[in-house]
Amino acid sequence: MNEHRNFALRQRQVYRSRVETQFTDYALAGLRKSHYAGVFERIKDRDRPAWLAELKLDGFQRSLFVKLWSSRDRAGNIRRVGLLQGLSLKLEKRTFDLITIPETRDRFQGIVELQSDRLVINVFPATATGERKIYFCHLELVRSDGSIVG
Repeated sequence: MNEHRNFALRQRQVYRSRVETQFTDYALAGLRKSHYAGVFERIKDRDRPAWLAELKLDGFQRSLFVKLWSSRDRAGNIRRVGLLQGLSLKLEKRTFDLITIPETRDRFQGIVELQSDRLVINVFPATATGERKIYFCHLELVRSDGSIVG
């Protein structure tokens, strides 16, 4: 009897994994290239400063939105948090932590894991007209099978 239960459990796990992978593939169908970029604009969010970048996708006339803000953890350290919106996934909102890239002071990176694929979000500064500093959002789709997108 236990053999049948174990077999059924393994079959259910394999089926669930396949369905989740297919669902992620459908959600990422609008990303036909491996790189996307946008510019962050400052917004007001819950009485705290935040930054929002819109990334126009080339499939299905959709956009992804990346929102960033800073908060303090219990130890008093500054924590940089990001939120990815616009993917049709089981969890519509995906949060991620931004880490500072060691070589530079104003460059950050966050990773959103999606089943076997991942989205790498880079934030880096640039100089606009009049020496005004702006921040770019660079999103890279990294496939687990090594296939090149676009």
